[in-house]
Amino acid sequence: MADARSHGLRARDTDRVDACTLLDSAHAAGELSDGEHAERTAKALAAKTFGELDVVLEDLQIPANLVNSPVVRPRRRGPSTRWKVAAAIVLAAALLGAFAGCVSRVAAPKPDLPDPTTGQGLASFVEAYKDHFGDTKADEITLFPTYVVIERRPEDPAAARDGYYRYDGGFHTTGDAPRSPGTDIIDLSVLDLKKIAGLLAGAPRSAGVPNGRISHVIIAHGKDGGPTVTVYVADGPKSGYFMVTATGEPIRINPPS
Repeated sequence: MADARSHGLRARDTDRVDACTLLDSAHAAGELSDGEHAERTAKALAAKTFGELDVVLEDLQIPANLVNSPVVRPRRRGPSTRWKVAAAIVLAAALLGAFAGCVSRVAAPKPDLPDPTTGQGLASFVEAYKDHFGDTKADEITLFPTYVVIERRPEDPAAARDGYYRYDGGFHTTGDAPRSPGTDIIDLSVLDLKKIAGLLAGAPRSAGVPNGRISHVIIAHGKDGGPTVTVYVADGPKSGYFMVTATGEPIRINPPS
């Protein structure tokens, strides 16, 4: 996978998604332990370049559905032209969607952990997060069907590294990483959980993958200063995703090409 010519090329969200999918496959196949999987997933989600992704993937076997992805084939790395605006699809799906079942990852969720990629599960996570940390601030949150990965800066505002945590019914420290310049804090309390729940329910239709299921959801800082919510849906090798504001207003959609 390594190619020195593309190590410094910036990775896209789709590339980080592919990397996490490959890590999940390796975990399920027994190549990675629980701890290795959690640590590498945190690094993949924080990766800014293909070189950083190569480090966490280079010793893994490649599943058939990813053999032609940019994280595996350096020659396929290049600028993306797939973004398209389709607000009407997102809004229609929010009204029409019935709650979608979600892709199970390597282990079944604990009985007291509602699927974090559903409206109920997201609301439950936000409440648990506030109880644990005493606030609703974070740098980035990634929700999978059976766990959540959290990037959060420490109490010391001068600290140069962010802490990484995993939530699976309890909170566990998984490591830290240098904070990216310009990274801003998001506040989960501003999310319109009722509106977001409707969008999660209709996510397969919104993402243009009507028979798919949510693979993960990323809550990050948006250009307007508030959080954005990006929902990724997969159906085998076919995948799509869409982004909305904290109040559920559509920003853009990327259906399967």
